[in-house]
Amino acid sequence: KTDEARITSPLQHANIVSIYEFDQVDGQYYLAMEHVHGRDLQRVMARANKLGRTIPDDLALYVTGEVCKALWYAYNARDNHGNPLRIIHRDVSPSNILISFDGEVKVTDFGVAKAANSTREASGGLKGKLGYMAPEQVKGGEVDHRSDLFALGIILFESLTLKRLFMGRTDLQTLINVRDADVEKRLARHPEIAAPVAEILRKALARVPDKRFRNATELLNAIQDCLFQRNRRVGPEHVAGLMHDLFAEEAEQEILPLEIEEVTEVGRSLGGSPATALPAPPRTGQTPTPKAPDPSESTPPPADQTPPAPADGRPPAPTPRRQAAPAPPTDESIPLDESAEPPQGTTRATRISPMESSFAIRDATGKVFGPVSFANFLSLVKSRAISEDEMCSMNGGEWIRVGEVAAIRAEISETRAEDARRSVLFEGAVERRLLIRVVCDVTREKRLTGLLQFRQGSRHKQVYFRDGRVRFIRSNLRDELIGEFLRRKGLVSEDQLASALASPDDSQAKRIGDSLLAKGVLKPHELADLLQEQFRRRFLDLFQWDGGWYGFFEGASPPRGCVSSDLDAISTLAEAVRTLYPPDLCRAWLSDYLTRRLVLVEAAKVPVSDLMLVPKELRVVNLIDQHPSVTHLLRTVPQTQEWQAIVYRMVFLLIQCGTYQFRGLAGAYR
Repeated sequence: KTDEARITSPLQHANIVSIYEFDQVDGQYYLAMEHVHGRDLQRVMARANKLGRTIPDDLALYVTGEVCKALWYAYNARDNHGNPLRIIHRDVSPSNILISFDGEVKVTDFGVAKAANSTREASGGLKGKLGYMAPEQVKGGEVDHRSDLFALGIILFESLTLKRLFMGRTDLQTLINVRDADVEKRLARHPEIAAPVAEILRKALARVPDKRFRNATELLNAIQDCLFQRNRRVGPEHVAGLMHDLFAEEAEQEILPLEIEEVTEVGRSLGGSPATALPAPPRTGQTPTPKAPDPSESTPPPADQTPPAPADGRPPAPTPRRQAAPAPPTDESIPLDESAEPPQGTTRATRISPMESSFAIRDATGKVFGPVSFANFLSLVKSRAISEDEMCSMNGGEWIRVGEVAAIRAEISETRAEDARRSVLFEGAVERRLLIRVVCDVTREKRLTGLLQFRQGSRHKQVYFRDGRVRFIRSNLRDELIGEFLRRKGLVSEDQLASALASPDDSQAKRIGDSLLAKGVLKPHELADLLQEQFRRRFLDLFQWDGGWYGFFEGASPPRGCVSSDLDAISTLAEAVRTLYPPDLCRAWLSDYLTRRLVLVEAAKVPVSDLMLVPKELRVVNLIDQHPSVTHLLRTVPQTQEWQAIVYRMVFLLIQCGTYQFRGLAGAYR
């Protein structure tokens, strides 16, 4: 338990059961963990087998993909010092995969996990369950993250067939089956497994680790590609439908009847039908066929289905649950009868196709943007310039949530799925005082490639880095769109901007830029300079944020087709502090250290020369060696408000960049 607490406590991910507390009482250790109201996958498979049901292959693939997210995150997570944890679970099995009645999938029990900084010995016996080990495990060889993927391949096979893959009559026979890993022999017995799914199984269950998927993300991508090629869209609501189907009594006992009635009355989504719980989607073209028992395959034993009672003996208190929303209807299901429900993609009180309509968007402050064409509206959704919680109006009609527009549900689902696929490397609360430190960590300390994402209420901003340099910035702030930027510059009129927004071309920047070039208003190099200026201003605006959330997603790439740039973030820091940080704030942040001696950090990642300081700022920096405290500096410079402001700002900047530090407080004040 101590090892599990130490390894798992830093992990905070939607697909991993959280540990809230670890302590001991009367010499006995205990873990306080997140409660998942549902069943483990072993019990799900046992119940399906007992009832003569199957688990649809789409759902089996989806659950496997969710586990991939947990394994990828655990392996790529870092500790509080930024050191990679490289956690290998080593006991990936159905009993350690929990599925809630709401369709959540979570991995638990890292009791035998191995981390890069672990002090435990890897030897001393087999770790995990025999039937879910990899060949290298049973042979006592090197175990890495690909061993977890092999176990996950076993679980996918068993979810599809409800048959044990390698379990033999004895432990020795099981070890031999795992060692040989004869997957083709077992796939031949199950022709109902679709060819693309069988290919995923073959690669996941390769005997040699080098022939398997390289990492959990690669397996996840293969699963998502398979679902996409088969035109399948699966989400938590479908998993919830399966759980309610298999465990109807346990799942429904905590639902309040009143909420069901309210959902039926007011839960109609735009262009849809009343929101009700979805049954699990059937596996097309597949009918369970009884097979003769095979000695190398055994059926998972039925699990006890009685829900556990609370420790104090009291009945569980009812907790309201939200019913799952229906999936959008397919094109084949669109009714042609005018008296029927409106087709997908229409809105209340209108039958005009959204593709031929204009949209206005209203943000949380009440500011209205638009009207824009449907193509532009869709582009703004895809780029997250507008969120599903903001309000929109089609053709001047009533205001509704963007997320209620049926015609863009697929795009919203895609953005959710994309966000879910990402695993955060580090995160925190946005504090204006610490933003410079965060930027320096990404750009110079670690030179990371990925996405630094910021959220503050309805405001969203995404900064993509490559090797520590800013390459692309996405923002949902209206004033930062290219059209608004050029309009404020006086280079585009209101009519020109309105014409570009109403155009079906989804590239506003391209259309406006081409128009300005064609009319001779701008030359190509002038337009390039303007775009770079807009890019820089988007980045500088971040240093005015105070409050909200930020997180870094390693390896994330800018969206395809975007116009990338190249910005050295460090060169903007002095400008940000000079123009956006009031000297009184800098003084307040430094107030406890005014008499502390300033010391230059040897081999600093951010040298003074990279900060692009102006002459007066450089003069203050040059005075530090002779007057190495804020108090001494203030007495040395001219006694004006301007010079005092420069001192406070420069000392604050140098400390946050890690160029200087206060003696005796190395790394403590940042």
